[in-house]
Amino acid sequence: MRKISRILLLFFLLSTSIFGNEPLITKEKAPLSVALPLLKSIDQYAIIIGSGPTHMYAFIDPVCPRSREFVSMIVESAKMQERYTYHFFYYELTRFHTKNMIGTIYNATRPLEMMKTIMVDEKEVSVMTTFSSDITKEINAISDVAEKLDIYKRPYLFVVKPQKGGQ
Repeated sequence: MRKISRILLLFFLLSTSIFGNEPLITKEKAPLSVALPLLKSIDQYAIIIGSGPTHMYAFIDPVCPRSREFVSMIVESAKMQERYTYHFFYYELTRFHTKNMIGTIYNATRPLEMMKTIMVDEKEVSVMTTFSSDITKEINAISDVAEKLDIYKRPYLFVVKPQKGGQ
């Protein structure tokens, strides 16, 4: 009995160190028929990269290592930008406390360039602490959609393939 307990404990420790903070229970992603209208409702707030026929909607956090890897991969790949149009929405992972950084990105004169500076080049920027009501509205609208879609990790992706005969 003691050996079984040790084996279970070892398995638990290994699984948490390998998988980190990822939930062990997999959640169902909202069907595209539900998600797409919600995503379209905030599309004016997206930071867009690429011009491909397949649209990828991604919720990211500026400090999340996986989000940074994902954004870097896209920024550095012309082929990916030809195949997909990426719509990036910033949604805070609470453990990173990045709401002010997100506001700083959306408030920038050139949000795409600010996104690259922070996420790809990993440079420090001066982070704002207060924002206009328009930026706050933008952040809240994205958060509302993310909560409705039960987005729990970053990057969180939805892929919309072109319909046959046009989009």
